Order: sequence, then C-alpha cells, then structure tokens
Amino acid sequence: MILIKTRKQKSKLLELGPPVYYAGMEVALTWNLVILAVAVMLFMYSFIIGQDQTIKLILSIYIAILTSDGIASLLERFVFDPSPGWQAILYGWEDQFFMWLRITLLIIAAAVFVVKSGFHVTMGQHEKWSTRMVIHALFAALSAALFLSTILIYMSGNSFVEGMSRAVEGLVVYEQSLLAQILIDYYQIWFTLPAISFLVTSFFFEAEVD
Repeated sequence: MILIKTRKQKSKLLELGPPVYYAGMEVALTWNLVILAVAVMLFMYSFIIGQDQTIKLILSIYIAILTSDGIASLLERFVFDPSPGWQAILYGWEDQFFMWLRITLLIIAAAVFVVKSGFHVTMGQHEKWSTRMVIHALFAALSAALFLSTILIYMSGNSFVEGMSRAVEGLVVYEQSLLAQILIDYYQIWFTLPAISFLVTSFFFEAEVD
C-alpha cells in the first residue's frame, strides 16, 4: 500500500502493508489495485481497437515474448557471460538489467508488431450481437492476462522461454498481491489459453473474403 497523508508521514510513502484508514484524506494503493487497473485499461483498449485487432495484439504479444526472451538470452550468453568488462559494469545489477531489458523489448516489439507489421487478421463474425460481444470480451481478457503475466514473470527474473528457474517468493508484488500470485503461478494457462481459443473458434468461423 502507498499512503499519502501528511508531510510528517512522508517516510511511509512506500510502505507496503494492509489497508489503513484515517479520518482525514488519504490515498491507499495496493498491488491488487494496480494490477486490476492495468488489466481494465488493457481490456478496454482491446474493445476500442476491435476484435480483429485484438487477435492481432495477442499474436504480436506472442512474437514479442519470443523476441525479447531470445535477444536477452543471446546478449546474456554471448556478450555478458564471456565479458569481464560488462560483468564489472553490471556487478550486482545483472538481474535487474536483464529484467528491464526483457520488459522494454517486450513492450517495443509488441507495439511495433501491432502498428507496423504487414500482416492482417480477419475473423468471421457471429450473426448474434451478444455472441460477438462475448467472444470479443474473451479475447480482450486473454490478451490482458497474457501481457500482465509476462510482465510479472519478467519482474521475478524468469522468462517464458527458459521457464521458472528462479523462486518468486522474494518478489514484493507476488507476496502482497493475490492477483499477481494467480498470474505467475498459473502462467502456463495464460500463455496457452489464447492459442486454444484460436483453435476452438477456427472450427466455428470462416475467414471473411473481401
């Protein structure tokens, strides 16, 4: 929780703990609230861009995961590990460096693939409006879960490609957020569900031909 009340309590600005309420004005911010807010924004963004673009976003996140993990792993193996100079520069900060490198590459790659990629996605539309909304909402939720679980996996020092090789118990957001625990502990589900959804829906819809 982040507490903002008076100048005298400035030292508690980054103190994390259970919610505390005062008679005066305060701002209480928990990791669950942060994750939920980001998830809602991603969900609404998917509704704004439409169903086809949401599917393209999920595919772009998949490609961005492979890209960020691959580049970070290559740099770590062939540049950082054999180089005493880089090891001296990043001494004590290796994990943080590669964590932020993966997150940065993920966001950049996903944005580039969504905006600048040459491929387009077209999915058939169900005749019922309610069914179209449910399918769109499903893909929107899956895209948000996939992106958030990937970010949290990277924050824990792990990666989707290499697997969960490091413990996550020491991660603050993991210890203080039930949502983070669900996204990290069941990351295989969030990584697999979009692909399964594509496979299932492909049996019910045919691609539209212009």
